[in-house]
Amino acid sequence: MDIRLASVTPESYPTIVKQGLVFFLISIWLPARAEVVWEKPSQDFKKSPDDKELFVCYSFTNTGEKPVTIKSISSSCGCTTAELGKRTYLAGESGDLVATFVFGGRTGAQSKNITVLTDDQKKTVLSFNCMISDEPVVLTPSLVHWRVGEDPAGKQVGVTMAEKPAVKIVAVASSNPRIVADQPTAEEGGNYVIHIHPVDTTRTESAEIFVQTDYPPEGPVAYTIQVRVK
Repeated sequence: MDIRLASVTPESYPTIVKQGLVFFLISIWLPARAEVVWEKPSQDFKKSPDDKELFVCYSFTNTGEKPVTIKSISSSCGCTTAELGKRTYLAGESGDLVATFVFGGRTGAQSKNITVLTDDQKKTVLSFNCMISDEPVVLTPSLVHWRVGEDPAGKQVGVTMAEKPAVKIVAVASSNPRIVADQPTAEEGGNYVIHIHPVDTTRTESAEIFVQTDYPPEGPVAYTIQVRVK
C-alpha cells in the first residue's frame, strides 16, 4: 500500500507561520465568556385580590465557560422586589431569581418588568403579567372595533381563566353573521385567545360575541365581547 505524506517545502513556511499566528491571535481576542440563559423570562398569572401577593420564580443557568456575577437587579415598580441566593455563578451553575409582587389594592391587568445587569454589561429584562380579579373569566379587551373602510384584519381577545375553580369554554357564538369569531385557541397556563374579524368594513356593524362557559354547574355563565364597526 502506497502512503504519501504531504511535503512541507521552505516556500510553504510563511503560510504555515501566518496560519499559526492567526489561530494564536484568535485565541487571545476571543476569551472565555459567561452566558446566562433564562428558562422562562416572561410569565402569566391569574390571581384573586385575596391572594394579596404573587411570587414569580425565574430559573437560569450560566452556560458559558467562566463565572458570571449579577451586578444589579431593578424593577419597574416599587410594588415588586427581586432576590437572589447569591450574586456569582460558576460555569454550568444554575440559580433562581424570585420576584415578589405585592398587590396593595391593585386589580385588573398588571404588567411588571425586572431588569438584570451582569458583569459583562449584558442587560436582560424579565417580565410577568398578572390578572387580579375575582371573576372566574376575564376578557381582554371586552370591546373591539374597526373604523368603516379599515382593513378588516382579525383582532384578538385574551380569555384569562381562573386557576380555581376550573372553568372551560364550551362554545363561542356571534349575534351577527357578518362578524366572525373563531373557536378559541389554547395558550400556556390554561388561557385562551379568540380571533374576531368582520366580513368587511364597508358599513357600520355591531355584534355581541357570546363566550359560553361550563361554570357554575348549576347555571353556566356566558361572557360577552362587544364588537363595533363604525
